Amino acid sequence: MKSYAFTTVALAAVARAQLLDLEVLTESVPAPVAITPPFGGEAELLATRSTLRYAKRDAPSCPAQVDGTGPQPEVDSAAGFVNSKKFFDTAAAAAPPDGYFNTFQNAKGSIEGVGYKTMKTIESYSPDACATACDEMDGCNAFNILYERNGLAKSGDGCPRPASTTIIKCTFWTVPVVKEHATNVGNGAIERSTNEDFAIVIAASNGYVSDKFKPQPGWPGTIVPVDAAINAPLNSNGKDTFLRSQTFPISDDYKGSNCVKACAEQAAYEYAHSSDGGAHACQFVNSYLLLKNGVAQSQVCSMYSQPWDAATYATNYGQNRGDDKYTITFGLTYTNSTAAAGPVRVITA
Repeated sequence: MKSYAFTTVALAAVARAQLLDLEVLTESVPAPVAITPPFGGEAELLATRSTLRYAKRDAPSCPAQVDGTGPQPEVDSAAGFVNSKKFFDTAAAAAPPDGYFNTFQNAKGSIEGVGYKTMKTIESYSPDACATACDEMDGCNAFNILYERNGLAKSGDGCPRPASTTIIKCTFWTVPVVKEHATNVGNGAIERSTNEDFAIVIAASNGYVSDKFKPQPGWPGTIVPVDAAINAPLNSNGKDTFLRSQTFPISDDYKGSNCVKACAEQAAYEYAHSSDGGAHACQFVNSYLLLKNGVAQSQVCSMYSQPWDAATYATNYGQNRGDDKYTITFGLTYTNSTAAAGPVRVITA
């Protein structure tokens, strides 16, 4: 798994605030709906293994559910499932598929939030299988693979404590998946010998994100801390290099190239129309998701006229507005190195 280390420093001369006008953002971009993917598997699988294995409980009060193809844990209980060494080792050994990079491993919860597309049950724990399915979907940029503990039948009156099964699932997302959003830990049921609750839990949860969030051609890039954006100081000439921000709705195809394109278009316009030789052309852009009370609102592209080191200047953690808290996640930066955009310039006027 790739990892990234960053440091922060105190800044003496910081330029004007580089977050958006929050009132404009919340008025112009409808807040997307956060979604928790459903438990269980796809309905069309019911007609095979589960019905046969659970034939003795095929009464209406005990409907069959999907029979997963995953292994059983060493101890068949909710606690045994989430703490299974067998499951841990499987997730730890799973390599990123071609075209994707790993963002987290072995979480005990699945991804929930905005940008959910759909889910798929698979035969074996295979990130490659999830990636193939994601590649075939318009707007799919990330996926979460996991083991889910579920019952062979739906627990309830006349159906106490059904036998367990392990379902292997991929969930697919338009936005990058990060461990901070792997918060769906199950149905919260507590199993006791005297009740009919069945505890659904999650294990071996891994996240993978499309390489489209990596550097773009001619635009070297970096991943910055997931909870911070660039907060650039005045440059060596005492000038502010922050230009403007542009937003994209989460419903759009979320990708780093949205910001690269916006920066390139701004630079091209400046070189063609400005009288200062393009001194205020975009040469560097910071892409991130802006969250309001933990819910993603928009992809933000903050543009600058010169590059800034993410390891030093990613210190903008958001702000509070009344009872609302605005925070930042999944930051990326891209530096314009293409000849068509002109040389990287430092503002002196």
